[in-house]
Amino acid sequence: MARVLILRAGALGDILLLRRAVFALRRGGHALTLLAPQGPASALRGPGPCEVDDVIPWEKAEVAELASDAPRLDGSLAVRLRGFDAALGYTRSHSMIASLGRLIPQVIPWDPEPPSGLGHASRWLAQATTPLAAGTGPIPPVHAPSAQEAGSAAPWLARLPAGFLALHPGSGSPRKNWPAEAFAAAAQALTAGRPWLLVEGPADQAAAAALRSPNSVSAQALPPRVLGAILAQAGLFLGNDSGVSHLAAAWGAPTLALFGPTDPAVWGPVGPRVATLRSPTRSMADLSVEEVLAWAGKAAGPLSIQSMEGS
Repeated sequence: MARVLILRAGALGDILLLRRAVFALRRGGHALTLLAPQGPASALRGPGPCEVDDVIPWEKAEVAELASDAPRLDGSLAVRLRGFDAALGYTRSHSMIASLGRLIPQVIPWDPEPPSGLGHASRWLAQATTPLAAGTGPIPPVHAPSAQEAGSAAPWLARLPAGFLALHPGSGSPRKNWPAEAFAAAAQALTAGRPWLLVEGPADQAAAAALRSPNSVSAQALPPRVLGAILAQAGLFLGNDSGVSHLAAAWGAPTLALFGPTDPAVWGPVGPRVATLRSPTRSMADLSVEEVLAWAGKAAGPLSIQSMEGS
């Protein structure tokens, strides 16, 4: 068993795309620590087969020191990093890789984005584990909540019916967002007056405002794993190319993720019940409500991994 550090700066979706790599390393018997932004990284901290043992927050001042051209490697973080046997460095920072190489015996640098034509990002990221005899592995299992996480999710689930709709209208870029009025029409058609979950991120206020209704239950500022435990009970999750869509898929929710400018064959969520639908023009405005509703019925059906471009 090796003590392995995984380094990855990124948002929630970027971190969750590491699940296949983490699963491969876990199956190889390795102990894992993730050096990443603290909020997104918390989604992967736990005892499960595709979770890490510990997190080192990217926000620590000593992490920035690692990326400098003349780092001082005598602080508490450097002492801790010397305790690792190997590191996977998902970064393009040569200075960061050089610093890790002065502290950790085996450092594997790896571009965080797959080269064109090499398939899905999660498989590309998992290929970095090959020198540690881990292999790329199958689709990782879904996450399960701790007793504390389940308890935190319970009050939200008490306000929602069985098989509820969960909807997230935002993403990291307005170009990736299906229009708010289209989400509102889909929510009305899919819920038939029943309560449903509206997931709101920090940048989603404008889109969410158009969707709030007497039947919507707003989920804001929840820890990723508590939100995941809620989404795991959904009958359908509908969202854009966003970290929340990756979270829903990772927790086993039937997930329909809508794509436009980005390619779902590379960046689609990974999970056992995932369908993706891409605009034929790459403009989100050109995905019709009728087409999304038709695919919503398929996504909520049998276990499947599907990808389709709109007609």
